[in-house]
Amino acid sequence: ELLRSCERRLSQLGRLRQAKRVEGRVAVAADALQDAMHLQLRRVSASYDAGRYAAAVGCALTLDRVDELVNRVHMNFAEAIKLCTKDVLHSHVVLSLGGDGAVSGPQLRALELGKYKDVCGQLREDYFDSCLAHNFSALLRVLHAHHRMLRHLVAAEAAARAAADEARAALDAA
Repeated sequence: ELLRSCERRLSQLGRLRQAKRVEGRVAVAADALQDAMHLQLRRVSASYDAGRYAAAVGCALTLDRVDELVNRVHMNFAEAIKLCTKDVLHSHVVLSLGGDGAVSGPQLRALELGKYKDVCGQLREDYFDSCLAHNFSALLRVLHAHHRMLRHLVAAEAAARAAADEARAALDAA
């Protein structure tokens, strides 16, 4: 709300020297708010939390970027799937190579930066089943987060329809 107020006052001030000085600060605050929205969406994609989702929606409404929010939700779930499977694979490859102490810093960086197929090639066969099971578990957590978000959205839509119906009935009765 404060950000919107600042933007309104900034547009009212027009070309005054003071407005030019404040304009950069408002833009920095808007960027910080947008970054906060993206962070909350990334977190919600991996593990759904209604409060975090509400915070992301609040940021999007404040910034008047609801379309971006919708697009980011889809991108973040896809990214969460990719990251969770890569993290599981990475940890299993490190374990199969002898654990944290046996893997050098350059080897760890190569694993982190390596392509998925190249990292897969380094997984020892005796770790495959465990890696696969943990990947399924990680994917189910992302799927569960997505399902919880959809349930939240369906409930919010039903509540909005009920409120709209109630408002129409009140107007009709008046």
